[in-house]
Amino acid sequence: MAATLAVAITSCSEPAGVAPPSSPADLVLPVSDLPPGFAPESLSVDDLVAGNQAGIDAARTTRVTPEFCRPTADEALNRELSADNAAVLGARGAAGVLVELVTTAARDIDADRLSTTGRCARTTTEITTGNLAGSSVVTQYTELSPPELPGGLRAAEQMLLTRSEVTTTLPDGGVRRQIGYAGYAALDRPSSGAVTLQLTVSGATTPATTPPTDPVEPLTSAAFTDLFATAVERVVEP
Repeated sequence: MAATLAVAITSCSEPAGVAPPSSPADLVLPVSDLPPGFAPESLSVDDLVAGNQAGIDAARTTRVTPEFCRPTADEALNRELSADNAAVLGARGAAGVLVELVTTAARDIDADRLSTTGRCARTTTEITTGNLAGSSVVTQYTELSPPELPGGLRAAEQMLLTRSEVTTTLPDGGVRRQIGYAGYAALDRPSSGAVTLQLTVSGATTPATTPPTDPVEPLTSAAFTDLFATAVERVVEP
C-alpha cells in the first residue's frame, strides 16, 4: 500500500525502475534449450489454434467412458488464443513433436486434473464418424511429480504433468500405440504477469499391427520433467 497521498496518486503507473511484465514471446524457451535431436519448425499461434480446433471438432461425436472424463480445457482455452496474447514454439525430432505455448489467457488446469487423474486415469473413447469410425481408443494417464521451485508455488499458481499411453484398436483389429507428455502451469510473477505455460511432447504413432508394436518414447519422464522445469524457470525468474 502507498504510504502517502502523493505516492498513492502515482501508483497507477509502473514504479520507477520496475520493468513491465515480459510478453509471451519473451517467455518461450530459446531454441538452445530444445532436447537433443529436436529442431525448431515453423508454427504460428494461428496454426496451433486451427490444429487444435480440428481435433476439438472431431471429438464432439466421440463417446468417452467415463463420460465425466471428457476433456474441456483445450476447447475453452483455444477460443481465447490469438497472436496478441500468446506465443508458441514448435519443434520436431525423430521420435516426436514438441509444442510450447505461453499465453496470458487462463487455462482451467483443475479441469485437466479432473479428466486425467483419479477415476479418469484410464479412459476409453469410441470413434463414431469419419475414416476411423468403429475404432476404440484407450488412454492411460500417469501423473508425474512437478518440478520444485525455489520458494514453492505462490497463491493461485499450480502445475500438472502427465504421461499418456494411447492404444487405438481399429475395426480390422490392427492396433496403434503412442506415448506423449503434457505439462501445464498457471504462474503469476512480477516478471511475467499472470500466464499459462503449456508444454506437450507427442511421440510417433506406431503402424497398425497385430500384435501391437511397442511405441518409442519421445523423451523419458525425467527428461520431460527437466524440460518443463526449464520452461517454468524462464517464466518465474526475471
